[in-house]
Amino acid sequence: MTPPVKILVAGFSAEIVREIGLRLRDVVITEFDDAAEIAAAADSSDVRLVLVSDSLPTNDSIEIARRAKTRPGGPQVAYSISMRQAENALKALSGVNIDRFFVSPIDVDEMLRELARICGVEVLPKHASHEEQIAAAVVEAWERSRVATFQSVDKLDDAAIALLENTLDGERAALAARDAQIIAETATRFGFEKGASVASDVAEHFTSGSLGAIDGVSIAEQLVALRRELAGRPSALPTSGLAASISEDSSGAAFDVSQLAGKRVLVVDDEPMISRGLTSLLERKGMDVTALNDPLRFWSVLDETKPSLILLDLEMPRMNGTELCRVVRGDPRWSELPVIFLTGHTDQASVQRMFAAGADDYVGKPFVPAELMMRLENRLSGARARRPPVETDPLTGLATARKATDLIERFLRLARRKSDPYSLGVLQVDDFPNIAATFGRTLSDAVLRAIGELLPKSFRVEDVAGWWGGADFTIGMYGSTKENAAIKLGQICAKTGELDFLSADGKTVHISCTAGVAEYQIDGDSVVALRDEAVKALLGARETDATSHVGISGINPTGSLVRRVDVAIILDDAPLVSLLQHAMETRNLGVATFADGETAAAALTGPAPEVRASVILLGVDLPALNGLEVLRRLKAGQVTRSSSVVMLTARAGESDILAALELGAIDHVAKPFSVPVLMHKVRTVLKQSRT
Repeated sequence: MTPPVKILVAGFSAEIVREIGLRLRDVVITEFDDAAEIAAAADSSDVRLVLVSDSLPTNDSIEIARRAKTRPGGPQVAYSISMRQAENALKALSGVNIDRFFVSPIDVDEMLRELARICGVEVLPKHASHEEQIAAAVVEAWERSRVATFQSVDKLDDAAIALLENTLDGERAALAARDAQIIAETATRFGFEKGASVASDVAEHFTSGSLGAIDGVSIAEQLVALRRELAGRPSALPTSGLAASISEDSSGAAFDVSQLAGKRVLVVDDEPMISRGLTSLLERKGMDVTALNDPLRFWSVLDETKPSLILLDLEMPRMNGTELCRVVRGDPRWSELPVIFLTGHTDQASVQRMFAAGADDYVGKPFVPAELMMRLENRLSGARARRPPVETDPLTGLATARKATDLIERFLRLARRKSDPYSLGVLQVDDFPNIAATFGRTLSDAVLRAIGELLPKSFRVEDVAGWWGGADFTIGMYGSTKENAAIKLGQICAKTGELDFLSADGKTVHISCTAGVAEYQIDGDSVVALRDEAVKALLGARETDATSHVGISGINPTGSLVRRVDVAIILDDAPLVSLLQHAMETRNLGVATFADGETAAAALTGPAPEVRASVILLGVDLPALNGLEVLRRLKAGQVTRSSSVVMLTARAGESDILAALELGAIDHVAKPFSVPVLMHKVRTVLKQSRT
C-alpha cells in the first residue's frame, strides 16, 4: 500500500488547511505555528511538500523555505505571497529556489490543482458537506458589493429626508428611483428576495407622479426594512458573467491593422520559441513587444514597459498565468489593462479558470495569426473606451490636482448657496523623500498606492480625494466643520500607521502621516487659499508633535483639545447605536457614543469636558446613571445651553416627557422610531444651532 504524502503547513488559515486535507487524496497535513518546529520537521526524509505563507514574520518564513531547500532531495516548497508585497517578497526570496508561488487572496481551487500536481495525488470533487465553502464564496462576493449597496441606501435616506423637507426635485427623484432599482437587482442576485421586493417598491414610489412629506415617512419606513433585510446572509451564487466576458464574434470581419501600430504588448510565456514567434509576428504589424520567459520578473517588467495589453500563457512553472492575471486586476494602476490568454487548454474548466481570474479573452494554441490580430484590435479598442480619464493618477487611482480642484470648487459653490459647512484637508506622508531614498521606488509607490486605496474607502461618495503630487493628498469634505473633519483625518492617520510595507530585504516598514484642515468662509474662500491654510496647520501639528497628527487652522495645536462632535449618542442598545452611528458618519457628522450614563456625564460636563456635542441623543434606561439623572447633571453644568438634548425612550408617559422638558430637553422621541425621520430631526436641530 502506498504511504500517504506528508505536507507541512505554516501561516495559512484553518479554512485553507481544512480544504487541503479534505480535497487532496492520500495526504497527511501537519500544521505548525512555530517556525523552528516546522523547519526541523522539514528535515525528515518522508516530507514531500512544505507550504509557507508570508503571513508569518518575514524572516521566519524565509528561513523555513531556505532550510527546507538545503537538504539534497528534500521537499518541494510552495510559498504564498500577498498581492501588495509581491515584488519585494520575490526579491527577498531570490536566493531560495522556491518551486511554486501563490498570490493571496488565494484561489483555493487553483492552489489545490497545483498542490495535487506537485504531490502526485488526485483532487477530490466537492461533495455535499462542502456547501459551507460555497456559501462562504457567496458571502465574500456579497462583501465586495455590500459597501456600494449600503451607500446607495444612504442616498435613498437623503432623498427621503429631502421629501420631508419639501426640497426633492424631479431630477433627484429620478436618480433615487434608479438607485433603488439597482439595489433591487443586486439584492435579487444575492438572494435577498424580500430586500429586492422592498427596493422595487421604493423605486416605484419615487417614480410616482406627486410626492409629498407623507411619502417621505412611508419611504423612510421602507428603507428601515430594506437595511434589515440586507443585513442578513446572501443565499444565491452570483452569476459569473462568463458569457458576457467572452470576446465578440470571431468570424474574421475586417479591421484596421494600422490601429495597432505603436501599441506596447507584454508577452509572458515560459517557452522562448513561442515568445520569439509572437514577437516577430507583432513587430511586423508595428507593435512594440517585450517578451518575458520568467514569470517571477513580471512585476518589474510590467512597471518598466507599461504595456497597452498583456498576452499571457496559462501554464508556467513556479507561478501560472491565472495568478498573474489576478495581481493585475487587483492593482488600481493596471486593473483596466486588457489581458488575453494564450493556451493549449481550451476545455470548459480551463476557460472558467481564466475568466474567473479576470481575463478579457483567450486564444487557443496553436493560434491563427489573423484571429490573434483581430482579438488584439478588439481588446485595444475596448481599452480606449474603458481607460480611466486622464484626470486620474494611475498610481494612486485618485483625481489629479486639476480635476480635484474643479470638483471641490463646485461643492464650494453649493456650500455657499446652501450655507452648509465645507472643510478641506491636506494629508502628507512624513519624511517621504527619505523613505523613497532609503527603500527605493517600489516601496514608496506601494505607500502611495495604499493611501490611494484607503482614502476613497474612508469617505463618502460626495467627498473629493485628490493627489497633489509626491506624498501630498487633498480631501474636500462637504457638510463637515473643520473640527469634525479633523477627527476623520486623525482616523486616517491612525490607519496609515497600521499598514505594513515590505522592503527589498524583507523587513517590515511603517509610515506616519500628518494632516491639516481648514474651513470654507472661515479660513479661505478658494481651494488655493484653503490648501494654504491647511498646510500651515499641518506644519504646525508636525512641529509641535501633536499626538492627533492633525492641525486645525485657527486653533493652536499645543495642549489638549476638546473633541467637538455633531451628535453624542447615549444608549446601551448596541445594535441601535451602531445603526445610528453608521447613518450619521456616512453623512460626515461627527459622532461620540456612550453606553452608560456615568461615563457620558463625566465626558460632557466639567470646566474642560472631553466632548462637546451640538445634539445629544439621550436614552432614559441607562446603566450606572439613568437618563434623567444625566440630564440633571447636564443642566447643572450648563451643557443644555449649548447642546440640544433629545430624549430616546420606550416610555411615553406624560410625566416622563414633562420631567425631561423641564430639565432642558428640547424634544422626546419614542421607540421604535424611523432612522431617517430621526436623522431629519437631528439635521434640523443642527441647522438651527449653526444659524
